[in-house]
Amino acid sequence: MRKLLWLIFLAAVCFVTGSAVYTGFYKNSLDYKISRLLQGKDVHAGVAVVEDGRYWAAGNIRQPLMSVFKFFIALKVLDKIYTDKTDLQTKITVQKNMVEKTLYSPMLKKYRHFPAGISLAELLEYMLAQSDNNAADILLEYAGGAKEVEEYLKTIGFKEITVTVNEREMNADIEKQLLNKAYPLDVARVMQKAFDGNILPSYQKDFLKQMLLKTTTGNDKIKAGLPPQTVVGHKTGSSSRRENGVKIADNDAGFVVLPDGRKYYIVVMLSDSKMSDEENAGLIAGISSVVYAHLLSGVK
Repeated sequence: MRKLLWLIFLAAVCFVTGSAVYTGFYKNSLDYKISRLLQGKDVHAGVAVVEDGRYWAAGNIRQPLMSVFKFFIALKVLDKIYTDKTDLQTKITVQKNMVEKTLYSPMLKKYRHFPAGISLAELLEYMLAQSDNNAADILLEYAGGAKEVEEYLKTIGFKEITVTVNEREMNADIEKQLLNKAYPLDVARVMQKAFDGNILPSYQKDFLKQMLLKTTTGNDKIKAGLPPQTVVGHKTGSSSRRENGVKIADNDAGFVVLPDGRKYYIVVMLSDSKMSDEENAGLIAGISSVVYAHLLSGVK
């Protein structure tokens, strides 16, 4: 079975510009180097890279998003702010029943008593930069719920991203952590569209960029595979483990700026991993390092 999965992974490697498929860009063995990193690893890995309109993906099946879906919540919230002609400093009154103390929630260190008025900007920062689960659920409700986020993604061209549950539901039932899912390549392309397209006004792009640059979680993943001082903004995701020790998902998704100013988007999604959290992070960092070196070399 593992050999079959390995052959499927190798067969899935492709680099696309428009509808054409190019093998030349990866003749210098980016696919080979990544496949070597994955060899012998008891995990399914999905990797996607978008650079200058070109797409590369391997092991590209839909995988659990975990907290990476918070980036999608942020897009819907920003769209609502723009549509409603309000602003980031608008405050939401957070009631006690909107907060679950068992969730990972750095905001509860500051906000201990409710109701409390918290600005959209602050909630977005908690959700994106610190991956706060209560902030995510509050903003998801503000955005109209999971279905509205999923519908928004369809309107911008992504029909195969599923968003159906919030953080409270995933915390209560580990199997629901499988429900929010996407292709790694779709995640990378959503990020590209958010920052390089026209779905957000420039001030919102700048705000969103700053939030990802300030990310405090998962700095042992994509960021750890890059040289010091590299500009990188990212959103991580990490699941629970089943009783048999298998981790449902361990992810990182973001953008990286090369020394010459070129920018690329990279998404690494690991699922069904029997490795430790440290091993998962090390694998993501290794993939990040290989992609950076390859793109830096300018191989076409």
